[in-house]
Amino acid sequence: MHTLTHPTPARLILAGLINLLCLPCLLGSLCPLGSLPAAERPNIVLIMVDDLGFSDLGYHGGEIATPNFDALAAGGVRFSQFYNSGRCCPTRASLMTGLHPHQTGIGHMTNPAGTRNHDLGVAGYRGFLNDNCVTVAEVLKTAGYATLMTGKWHLGYDQQTTWPLQRGFDQYYGCVEGATRFFLPVQPRGMVLGNESIAVPESTTDRPFYTTDAFTDHAIRFIGEHANGERREDPFFLYLAYTAPHWPLQAFEDDIAKYRGRYQMGWERLRHQRYQRQIELGLIDAKWPLSPATEGIPAWDSLEETQRDELDLKMAVYAAMVDRVDQNIGKLTVHLKQAGLFEDTLILFLSDNGACQEGGMLGRGEFRDVPKRNRETANSYGEAWANASSTPFRLYKHFLHEGGAATPFFMHWPAGIQPNASWYASPAQLIDILPTLADVAAARHPGEFHGHAIPAWEGISLRPAFNGQPLQRAAPLFMEHENNAAVRHGDWKLVGRGVAAQDGIRPERWELYNVRDDRTELNDLAKQLPDKTRELATLWEAWATRVGVYPKGSPLPSDRAANPADRSAIEPPQIRDRPLKITATVRSPNPRGVVLAHGGVRFGYSLHFVDGRPAFSVRNDGKLVELVAGKPLQGIISLQAELTQDSMSLAVDGQVVAQGASPGLLKAQPVIGLYLGRDFQDPVGSYQVPNEFNGRVIAYEIQVKGD
Repeated sequence: MHTLTHPTPARLILAGLINLLCLPCLLGSLCPLGSLPAAERPNIVLIMVDDLGFSDLGYHGGEIATPNFDALAAGGVRFSQFYNSGRCCPTRASLMTGLHPHQTGIGHMTNPAGTRNHDLGVAGYRGFLNDNCVTVAEVLKTAGYATLMTGKWHLGYDQQTTWPLQRGFDQYYGCVEGATRFFLPVQPRGMVLGNESIAVPESTTDRPFYTTDAFTDHAIRFIGEHANGERREDPFFLYLAYTAPHWPLQAFEDDIAKYRGRYQMGWERLRHQRYQRQIELGLIDAKWPLSPATEGIPAWDSLEETQRDELDLKMAVYAAMVDRVDQNIGKLTVHLKQAGLFEDTLILFLSDNGACQEGGMLGRGEFRDVPKRNRETANSYGEAWANASSTPFRLYKHFLHEGGAATPFFMHWPAGIQPNASWYASPAQLIDILPTLADVAAARHPGEFHGHAIPAWEGISLRPAFNGQPLQRAAPLFMEHENNAAVRHGDWKLVGRGVAAQDGIRPERWELYNVRDDRTELNDLAKQLPDKTRELATLWEAWATRVGVYPKGSPLPSDRAANPADRSAIEPPQIRDRPLKITATVRSPNPRGVVLAHGGVRFGYSLHFVDGRPAFSVRNDGKLVELVAGKPLQGIISLQAELTQDSMSLAVDGQVVAQGASPGLLKAQPVIGLYLGRDFQDPVGSYQVPNEFNGRVIAYEIQVKGD
């Protein structure tokens, strides 16, 4: 039995193995980058988009018009195997620091404004960028670069010491928090200039304000101010972090019109078209089968005509957002050329994670009513379309299978990179970007910064790729996010869902793939090759101990339990195919809202109150069963809920108040984590979100049978 409230420490790993894994990194910090060709100090533009699928761009097989991205990729070096961290803020933490997310304090997510929701009280999970790392801006500033940023920060909001200007950037315009509305952003997810919040942002064009346009136009403005300023002879570094195409899905109507009707073909045909195009482009080996559609995705032809029309609209809005980013890349490229900067500017591009399936199978929110759509905060296109965006892979954002962690990535630099007609095949990762930029900028690892010892960068310079040479990497690539884990070493990839559980490693959940023969991860060799599985698993465990994956911290420290504004995101139990028993003690004079919720509109469970009456909701593959007590309660209330294959029940103070047939044990682990005192993403129950509990959760426990 697994009890969430009693985590145990991670297993100790042999110190010698840990030191062995550290050795390449330590050597990298001691050996001068000058052993490589002399640095040329180009201008640098680092571009990141948000929630883009592997197959969405034209040069990756997509039908969306992205001529500017395609041209830059064709004129430089295109990586076919580049990995992010599977989620927005962990990826940003790694991108900015050259470290793994846990080393920066963002092993899971950052704390939303006004909360400590992701601060689990241990170094790897504080929910904000710590002082034991340096950002790429801080490093490049020491080498004489002007440092500019526009777009999404998402590395800490409440403590201004973690904002861009306090972490090395000279100028900043964008959203310090995470996702924001595109036309009508509002605080705390609004616009910020420098350190000042903007109540109503002004449009930078002759059209309504739109974040994608504003980010580009402020970037161009910052470049222009630098070119005309006292430091005009110094090179500049620009980090341009678009929020598109992350939800809420919102775009200009003329951009949407380009794609309206194009997706009436449905997701099955779209996946096959993109897959064939990827083979033609040489991105995908024809011997890798297209992964099967995710279980539960309905056949397009089984849907009503009105449903298909609205789903076509959803995908058209998504495509329009990607199209708009490409238009802005074109605008930026033209400016660089007109200013005489293009030839000596290194441009890098990637996405923070794979396609986003959040919002249920067919998406959520308003789309047909345009004014309402543009005031939504979380409308999305859904898992079925995300499955197409992930072509040819399976799974999505949150996961570390290829559909979640593989990203388009290219580097373009006319003065320093020869265009490569072939795809660059050496695997690489976020941790390699800062060492690469330091290399070309003649910057060095500081060792110590503002009185803090700084760990050696984890990656290597990608300079060999400039001339098409393979990378000489000694260490494997490692990943962990939301209990999902992976290690890539040569042609082998060990990956698993729920491997890195709160109370220790679950080795039986590892899957082993030979990505040279099977990059779509369909032939699990873990049982056939137990020695290789153990070898890679041992390497991963040593890495996890070294970088702070473990310990994962306390799910609810007592000093935070009393504050209803401080409800915590909990490392969730693994509940697929397992009976559950949930207990919670709460206090409220008139209870309403969600006591705890794990999951969303496809898979999950929640304890909540309806007009003062306790309720227990379970979703299994979208089917909702909800038990509600007959009378309202108040004061201190002890709740118990149970789910088995055949039945579910709800009790108060040990007395059953509602029971019935269950929808069965959950067929899949929920993507959305366990939250205490609220449900704010996809609703598990029949309520609307966000839905916060108005009292205090005194204690809770979740027991899962079968471990």
